[in-house]
Amino acid sequence: MSDDLRPRAASPVPVTPPDAEGTRLRKRSMIWAGLFVPASLLAGILVLTRENTARCLGYGEACDGTPGLLYIAALVVVLAALVTVRSTSRGDVRRAAFWTQLGAEGVFLLFLLTAFA
Repeated sequence: MSDDLRPRAASPVPVTPPDAEGTRLRKRSMIWAGLFVPASLLAGILVLTRENTARCLGYGEACDGTPGLLYIAALVVVLAALVTVRSTSRGDVRRAAFWTQLGAEGVFLLFLLTAFA
């Protein structure tokens, strides 16, 4: 133990209170990401029940659909937004990434629902 009684300098980094909004957005982002998988499965099942899908799978007719690159692009945007929400410390960026994630999930589901249309 030291006998040094000199006052110590305060930390140059200010102490910030915990970010309640950031925690809430991170939690909601993970919930929506978790719900995205069952929603995609449900959309896929709905697509498989349509007549155009049966005709495409059975006879190879009417197989028009959305190009696969758009599906991949939507999934990449979802993943990038999810990682940004989880990792950034800036509130405005986190908010924008959260809404981008929800929008990209919606676009992907829309692509699934319009497959073989």
